[in-house]
Amino acid sequence: MKNTFKFLYPTLILATICLVVSLSLSSTNAITKKRIEKIESSKTQKAMSRVLDADDYIEDTIKEDGKNVNYFKAVNEKKVEGYIFITSSNGYGGEVKVMTAVLPDKTVKAVEILDVSNETPGLGQNATNEKFYGQFKGKSGGVTVVKTGADGKNNEINAITGATITSRAVTKAVNEALELCGKIKTEVSDNE
Repeated sequence: MKNTFKFLYPTLILATICLVVSLSLSSTNAITKKRIEKIESSKTQKAMSRVLDADDYIEDTIKEDGKNVNYFKAVNEKKVEGYIFITSSNGYGGEVKVMTAVLPDKTVKAVEILDVSNETPGLGQNATNEKFYGQFKGKSGGVTVVKTGADGKNNEINAITGATITSRAVTKAVNEALELCGKIKTEVSDNE
């Protein structure tokens, strides 16, 4: 009986500690969830205004491969100024997240790199430099990456030195946004 108690007592203490910690974590998550969502929404709104300024951003969806894909219409006085897509692709170290603003003529207005935190510091994380992502402005579908010598005429962009995989991931995300844009209507309906 003494041996059973020696084994049972630490097990009960450990189970109690696990239960208290689990309840504490779930309570903290429930309390902070709305605040985190509000902060994320605010960051998204600020990023959208940097890539395409508008009076209003109307969230909409399109079907792509049987799934709903969200995007935003940037609207000024009921006129669509462009579309904003948040897309991602796998880079060298993980997911690369990109916001792309596309004009109604299906050319890139601007690109903002939202997350390259898993990419190599000093290499892949250089995707956040305007010298790299600024190359996408004015491009249309089928943007390709070259290591050197992009002339700006053939929908080519120069890769980041030492980070070709990250460069391709960003380009793939931008191309996905351009492809999605080709599937949406170009006017705001009367009920919006």
